[in-house]
Amino acid sequence: MNEFRGYIAPILRWWWLILISCVISGVASYFVAIRLPKVFQAGATLVVGSAGTNPNPSAIDFGVGSSLAQYYQRLAESSLVQNRVKSALGGIELLPDYTTSTADNLLEINVTDTSPELAQAVALALANEVINQSPSATSEEAQKRRDFINGQLEQLQVDIQTTDDDIVRLRQELATLESAVEIERVNSEIEAQQQKKTELQATYTELLGSLGESSVNQVRLLQPPSLPTIPVGPNVNLIVAAAALGGALLAVGAAYLIEFLDDTLRANDDIPLLTGGLTVIGHIVDLEKGKDGSLQSVADKPRSPAAEAFRSLRTNLEFAGVERPLRAILVTSAAEEDGKSTVALNLALSLSQSGKRVALIDADLRKPTLHEALGIRNTEGLTDLFRKPLHVSDVLRSWKSDRVLVMTSGELPPNPTELLSSRRMDQIMTALREMVDIVVIDATPFFIADAWVLAAKVDGVVWVSRPGHTRKGALRALLAQARRTGTNLLGVVLNRLNKSNSSYATRYSYLSHYYGEVPKQLEAPVIPEPGDMGGLQPMLRGKQREEGAALSEPAVNGTSHRVEVLPALPPEPPTTERGKVSLDLLYALSYELASQMDLNELMQRILKMTLESVGAASGSMIAIDARGEPIEGVMIYDGRTYSQDANQLKDVVSRGLAGWVIENRRPVVLSNTSEDPRWLNRSWDESNQEPRSAISVPLMADDRVVGVLTLVHPKANHFTRDDLSLLTAIAVGISFNSGAYAN
Repeated sequence: MNEFRGYIAPILRWWWLILISCVISGVASYFVAIRLPKVFQAGATLVVGSAGTNPNPSAIDFGVGSSLAQYYQRLAESSLVQNRVKSALGGIELLPDYTTSTADNLLEINVTDTSPELAQAVALALANEVINQSPSATSEEAQKRRDFINGQLEQLQVDIQTTDDDIVRLRQELATLESAVEIERVNSEIEAQQQKKTELQATYTELLGSLGESSVNQVRLLQPPSLPTIPVGPNVNLIVAAAALGGALLAVGAAYLIEFLDDTLRANDDIPLLTGGLTVIGHIVDLEKGKDGSLQSVADKPRSPAAEAFRSLRTNLEFAGVERPLRAILVTSAAEEDGKSTVALNLALSLSQSGKRVALIDADLRKPTLHEALGIRNTEGLTDLFRKPLHVSDVLRSWKSDRVLVMTSGELPPNPTELLSSRRMDQIMTALREMVDIVVIDATPFFIADAWVLAAKVDGVVWVSRPGHTRKGALRALLAQARRTGTNLLGVVLNRLNKSNSSYATRYSYLSHYYGEVPKQLEAPVIPEPGDMGGLQPMLRGKQREEGAALSEPAVNGTSHRVEVLPALPPEPPTTERGKVSLDLLYALSYELASQMDLNELMQRILKMTLESVGAASGSMIAIDARGEPIEGVMIYDGRTYSQDANQLKDVVSRGLAGWVIENRRPVVLSNTSEDPRWLNRSWDESNQEPRSAISVPLMADDRVVGVLTLVHPKANHFTRDDLSLLTAIAVGISFNSGAYAN
């Protein structure tokens, strides 16, 4: 499937060009076609041979007539006939277009022209000229001959009739005679009359054959051409359709040519293959803009999909620094305007939200932009530490919080490479490492030597690439340079992905269910009757609620239940022991997903680690196929692991909480399972009526639900938004990184 998408990717990417080309070609051809002159057609039909006039024709007659029709067809197309038709029509220089065709012993001549009168005249002239070239043609001498033969035939008919009368008379006379001599005489006369009749009939047949009316090689006009009144062309619809198709094919060819000539990086490119093993550690969508037109940072919109993308980038960097802690990170790019400064800023903010103290340094001493993004003046920055007796703390300033310290570039120097490679820069880096937990440096693009120098002074380099802008050739060349200089490349960050058409739009749409802002007006879903086996469809009813309040859903069978709406997260979540456990869990999951084990074993491992992380007592994990049918399921209950059979899985998917999550494609927190009709008690669990709480999250991939993860705690009101966030992160990791679910 992915290979097929790669083949049609240029068509999907340039669909607008193909559509515009179709429209322009179709409209232009329409206006041209309606201005074309109308064309009329006149036709004449000739019959060849005597099969049509013979009352008892044989197969030979039809075969000979069909062969002769093909001969006269070629004759009608010859220059001899064309020249004689021109002369017959008054010496016209050019005949209109005409076609000839045969069917058995019929010859059809069709003439097309803008003048219906001329088309009719030419068709009739062609038919007459073909007849004139046949033996059946009439002339003055031929007519005299025919008149003579007709006269002889009439006389022969009289003679034959007279002979018949004589024979009848003699036979009557013979009946009255008794003399043998007389009888012999009359018989002799009868025989003589019969012999005469035979000779007369033979002569009649010969003359009739010479007349030509029964001749095989004859041509006559069966249907003369009529004056056409309805035009046969031009076919406007056909012309427009052909032009639109041609325009589309031309645009498709142009799209593939553009893709072939386009050397820019694409979001769906195989980055590891392209870079020789360098992985993608971040997918950043376009940041939203504020009212003043400036880009909003993760501090302004902490629950936006972009903020979650930077949290994922932060987590990936923490994984990369397990063996060797990353105390200093350089952010660079292969070209200008790839968005490295924006990535560096938001990465620093995301790191600070995890409880770290971060220093953000603008080390682009050629075209600094960090101070503009932050809205601060570029005074007393990095370059001042080289030319003034200042301490590092003198040029650092807090931004947004005391955990983010910013150092602008300062006044631009004439020799930035020498400054950055000096011992003083080493001293600055040492001082920064002692003051903060991590240093994030915004450097020049890597094709400038400044970035090479700084790369040797940090623990790792983050490479920012912008699909559709960064060129593959430049990326490969700079990667080669990075390896020559021994640079520790942590990975590639794909920046400014378009939400509407990127392959990661599904992921960000999925995350927005959980990390979007909590609205002041919430809409609660109405739960239908339990008898509805087709899944629960969300029906909205407006009702004002305060943030953090609980929503009471409509009563089912006289009992109402509550769905807890958790309060909004603070902009900077505190560092807790639970957060560290969550990070450890995500780290462990990354290794499990990368391992080579079957689906059932992988699901058991993931479910067990998740239960231990949130302190749940039991839980289940179900995988479904593209048709929505369950294909695998595991459950942990009372400390034991069970594999669910097909009937159990179908029951849960059709009637249980998992079915509701699949149908509505969103997570749910049940504060009390005994009060919610979506909770399905199993046969071994019916005796347990103690209030419990449950949380269930869908696993999404390619814009469809591929599974459900459900956890249960023996106490009511146990699960919090932290648990929901953690379970969502686990669901995202499973959905988009596990090949078992994707397939």
